Amino acid sequence: MDDQPIQNRKLNVGAQEVFQAQKERDTMANAKALGIPYVNLMTMPVNPDLADLLPKEEALAAQAVVFFQTGKKLRMAVLDPSDEKTKALMERFKAEGYQIEVNLCSAESLKSAQRMYFTEIYKKLEEIRNVVVEKDLGNYMQEIAGLKEIQEKVTASSFDRALNYIQVGAYKSRASDIHFEPEEKQITVRFRIDGVLQTVFVLPRKTYAGLMTEIKYLAHLKLNITLLPQDGQYTFVVNEKPINVRVSTLPTHYGEACVMRLLDAERNRMSFEDLGFEGVALARMKDATQLSHGMILVTGPTGSGKTTTLYSMLQCIDVNSKKVITLEDPIEYNLPGISQSQVDEEKEYGFAVGLRSILRQDPDVIMVGEIRDIETAETAVQASLTGHLVFSTLHTNSAIESIPRLLNMGVKSFVLAPAIDLIVAQRLVRKLCTCATPSPLSTSEKKHVTEILESLKARNIETPSLPAELRRPKGCPLCAETGFRGQVAISEALLFDQTLRALILENKPMSEIYAYIENNLKMLNMHEDGVLKAIRGITTLEEVDRVAR
Repeated sequence: MDDQPIQNRKLNVGAQEVFQAQKERDTMANAKALGIPYVNLMTMPVNPDLADLLPKEEALAAQAVVFFQTGKKLRMAVLDPSDEKTKALMERFKAEGYQIEVNLCSAESLKSAQRMYFTEIYKKLEEIRNVVVEKDLGNYMQEIAGLKEIQEKVTASSFDRALNYIQVGAYKSRASDIHFEPEEKQITVRFRIDGVLQTVFVLPRKTYAGLMTEIKYLAHLKLNITLLPQDGQYTFVVNEKPINVRVSTLPTHYGEACVMRLLDAERNRMSFEDLGFEGVALARMKDATQLSHGMILVTGPTGSGKTTTLYSMLQCIDVNSKKVITLEDPIEYNLPGISQSQVDEEKEYGFAVGLRSILRQDPDVIMVGEIRDIETAETAVQASLTGHLVFSTLHTNSAIESIPRLLNMGVKSFVLAPAIDLIVAQRLVRKLCTCATPSPLSTSEKKHVTEILESLKARNIETPSLPAELRRPKGCPLCAETGFRGQVAISEALLFDQTLRALILENKPMSEIYAYIENNLKMLNMHEDGVLKAIRGITTLEEVDRVAR
């Protein structure tokens, strides 16, 4: 594909968007002249369940669509409120006891809604949810090893069924993300399994075009927009369990790329022990979640499990006696007994604005999805000092680095020192499958492990003996021959004591603060925690080095 056709497509799409924008402005002006509300149905999701109120034939004849219902109140979009068939439809609804609010929309807007409104995709999805899940997929992990068979299943199926093979198969293989990556002649499909991307198969471009139509319908994205990024979400069901899918599209040189993130609420309800926390770190986290006020920060890069850890912390809170409010971007899982609010930067509802609003809701516990700027940081810190327990995340490489990061953002040391109680840093490493086999340590491994154990002993931290063997990945059908199955956190938990607070308050050099933490607080760093897990056969030294060296 050369650059000229791409440029032509950009110009064509741009011209179409300008033309459509003008039509929407004209429709808005007409609505104002008629004294009725205007609506653009291309910018909002349409609930297909409302199709039961208005059969397809009647909707097409009356050039109308019902797009919102609350009890007996309906909002209906029409092309021409003076049309006889449109008026007859409104009279029919009124005779049935409905209150009608008429909105004016453009012809393209109406067509877009009706395509979504009357498509059979929702019914198809319901039909194949329980058909595809177990009956047809079989052991998907075994099929990943036989890529040709998967590719044949997908390319030989209808687009809706093919999408279900892919998304349910990704779920069964424990994938967190599905990547569709356009190349010159084909589309590469990759799953992120246990934090590592694995190529599963390739698709013809024609098959991918059909899949993208299905995905966009489900996620309420604009079908005719391919040269601008779009974001949406939808839900599919595995064994009567809803799995939320966040969809992100991105224009690339060879076409529209798509990433689908799978969010399973049940997989997210994990205890600290299930996540991999143990020993001093585990005790510190459990104690901190029972504080009446203060701040707990979880740090790490994207994909390190910070949100999962925050949700596990929230599960430790008694929601019957305390009011818990979260501010998230986006809301990944619905938490019972907790008020969750999603930020929307386009509407100027960011973390800082949302946090100030939350404080007026009389909360006991606040979870802020991420501290991104000084305004959010200062508001969160002040909240922790005024009787609230605050959970949040920060992007730093280690727990200790969070201190200079917040100071550099502009948080004053005399505010920071008393506000924070615990900073947890973490990474995710792959867990060894049950097929792993032991073998003796190499010379370099023995030297490395010995250095770690001696360092721990010098700081009076309880340590195991030097092992003679370590478990190694082997590979079996259960783990798709990778040798790994699942993930576990390696972590460090920095608990603030009065001496540390005094050092920060006195603006001591960071080197002095680092030295105090290392020599006095008995904190395992992430690498040390990982080495101990490798000694116990949970993961490997290579995995620990990959994420935390």
